[in-house]
Amino acid sequence: MAAVEIVEPGRYDYDIKVEFPSTYIPEHTPPAFRNAAAYPATRTRYASGQFDLTAHVGRDALRDHLVRQFCEDVSPDLVLAELVELTPAGA
Repeated sequence: MAAVEIVEPGRYDYDIKVEFPSTYIPEHTPPAFRNAAAYPATRTRYASGQFDLTAHVGRDALRDHLVRQFCEDVSPDLVLAELVELTPAGA
């Protein structure tokens, strides 16, 4: 069993990349042909920001929280967090 990595309280910068399945419909497709023109695709989103952490928390729990905040319109079961980087602010 892997050990849980704990993130210490402090101010952090973060960068996150997530991927999730989607359906792509080419632009300017007439409404009558939208279903026929649609095909499965993978969407990617990137975000960065800064936050203050006031208590010790597991890195996985923090990642899950950031993903929920960033992808509130996508089912959490579909989202794959590709990259989550935390660095102390000002480092």
